[in-house]
Amino acid sequence: MLFSNRMIAMRTCPIVSVCALLIAAAAALSPALAQRRAEPTPEDAFLAARDAVKVGQREKLALMSERFKGHALEMYGPYWQTLPLKGEAAEAAQSEFLRNYDKSYLAERVRMDLAKTLAKREAWDAFDAERAKITADDLEISCFTLLRRHQKKDDSAVREALPLWLTPKELPEGCVTLSEALLADSRLIDRHVWERIRVLVDAGLPNAARRTADYLPDNQALDQRQFETAYGQPEKFLKRGIDGRTRAQRELILIALGRWAKNDPAEAAAFWSRHGKKPFNETEHQWGWAQIGYQASRKLMSEADAWFNEASEIQLSDEYLQWMVRAALRARDWKLVLRAVKDMSPAVRRDPAWTYWLARALREQGKAEDARVLFESIAADFSFYGQLAAGELDRPTVIPPIGFKPSKDDMELIAATPGFQRALTLYRLGMRTEATREWVWTIRGMDDKQLIAAATLARQNDLPDRAINTADKTALLHDFSLRFLSPHAEQVRPKAKELGLDDAWVYGLMRQESRFITSAKSVVGASGLMQLMPATARWVAKKVGLKDYHHGQVNDLDTNITLGTSYLKIVHDELYNHPVLASAAYNAGPGRPRRWRDIKPMEAAIFAESIPFNETRDYVKKVMSNATFYAALFSGKPQSLKDRLAPIPPRRGDDKASDTP
Repeated sequence: MLFSNRMIAMRTCPIVSVCALLIAAAAALSPALAQRRAEPTPEDAFLAARDAVKVGQREKLALMSERFKGHALEMYGPYWQTLPLKGEAAEAAQSEFLRNYDKSYLAERVRMDLAKTLAKREAWDAFDAERAKITADDLEISCFTLLRRHQKKDDSAVREALPLWLTPKELPEGCVTLSEALLADSRLIDRHVWERIRVLVDAGLPNAARRTADYLPDNQALDQRQFETAYGQPEKFLKRGIDGRTRAQRELILIALGRWAKNDPAEAAAFWSRHGKKPFNETEHQWGWAQIGYQASRKLMSEADAWFNEASEIQLSDEYLQWMVRAALRARDWKLVLRAVKDMSPAVRRDPAWTYWLARALREQGKAEDARVLFESIAADFSFYGQLAAGELDRPTVIPPIGFKPSKDDMELIAATPGFQRALTLYRLGMRTEATREWVWTIRGMDDKQLIAAATLARQNDLPDRAINTADKTALLHDFSLRFLSPHAEQVRPKAKELGLDDAWVYGLMRQESRFITSAKSVVGASGLMQLMPATARWVAKKVGLKDYHHGQVNDLDTNITLGTSYLKIVHDELYNHPVLASAAYNAGPGRPRRWRDIKPMEAAIFAESIPFNETRDYVKKVMSNATFYAALFSGKPQSLKDRLAPIPPRRGDDKASDTP
């Protein structure tokens, strides 16, 4: 570059002295220009620091952190520098970070790490001080807090610890410490140990169950070899005739029974009918039937209701009770629905789903006024069951008026919020996970006006998922044009009309699939606005005659909409033009909703609630709820979710097989 500058100067300068000056200036400036070009921008330095963290280059991390001081993301440098530290050095660095960058998302993470460290070395006064400032839920922090209260002889800590003890997963160190303290003080006893073993076996965590068995007293010790057989070869274990004289032997039989029921509920039920009395006590006998009913209900077997009824007098977990309700709904056993919902924990029972079904059960039992009160309690909820409850009260779905429009000053104020500045910068740099965490932390505690302003900011920055999720949180003031965005209308609505699809339903599905992020990619490989799997996209492309299609086109907006709506049309036509079945098919494949039907017509809400896949069950309910709101927005007229939920046609012997993926 220097040589080039000199040659230009010599060719264009008629006066030798002037040329000499120009050449000298070029020679002097070129190193400075080169140096400036070599210096990274603050965002380049940030990305280099992030990469240095990943490979443990602490010196480079420190150097790069200096180079983005004063930037919106400045705090990430000091935060990353705390991560490899241990012991006193870590505590000192974390405390320094909190002094400099308090009241931020990263400060919350640092404070939780610091609080856990303090608890582990029993610096309880310092732990209490930090714990009081933590707003996020964290299982291990909760356990340390309960341990502290237990040490202070707070009896309520034991009651609150029991649900944590029965969490169906491996417990973090703080929860293990709490559990061992409660066991040592006989506040957890052998009965509680067996309950946790059962929960872990149900969750498919045999190693955790074996470790939990170490807490049993010697006279109830679990034979590890027999446990392995009971868990891994349950039919073999049960058929070889293990006696049940001890608690441990009976529990092994019950473990094997539950494992057998997971594979073949009918065979397990036949075995339990023959062998489920003596030497088992009544609680153990009913627990055996509960396991069989639970596994049968997850397979949508019609016998599940009867088997659950054999376990109607023992306390069951919320998980079992929810499946008891689903089995009872399919059997139209409203008495069992009533019993199961009433037995749920208060927190679970308050969910609109169980409030709605409890109200339905009460009405079926002739308690119309009690039912009406419960319908009223959730009818204003903008959810699937809120809409159904409103329908039971003859109230259609209407779009609430826009409660607040942010002014220019409101927008400038919200845009200046440091958390949003960090989030927007991280989104721009492609760090979506970190950006979303910053955004979610920043909107906590905001009032409705601030939330609407934040949602507007997200829409202005082409972040439809943040706009929707933020607007969804308003309580009294709403803007449903933000909650239910409808981008790409010039592509989506004509295509829906061409295929004879309800555009409100198409938008309801897209909202649930991708939140309108055109580049979205799921963990299983689904891509684009309508989240198409590679094999499905290829199949549909061939089916609709899309020539020269290759998977690189799947994120192209027009291609994705064409393939997604075409697939939706195919499954809709195959599944009796029923949007509930087609929605389930779009998420789980068309073969499954065919099998999930009953031999008789079924209420669509019952079908949706009893879908055996958690993701698909939630998905179908939200798609149908979304579609109702979109229809109200598009038409400007009141709508009814119930009108979209025609009865599900029964399974028939002449149902044709399909090659649709």
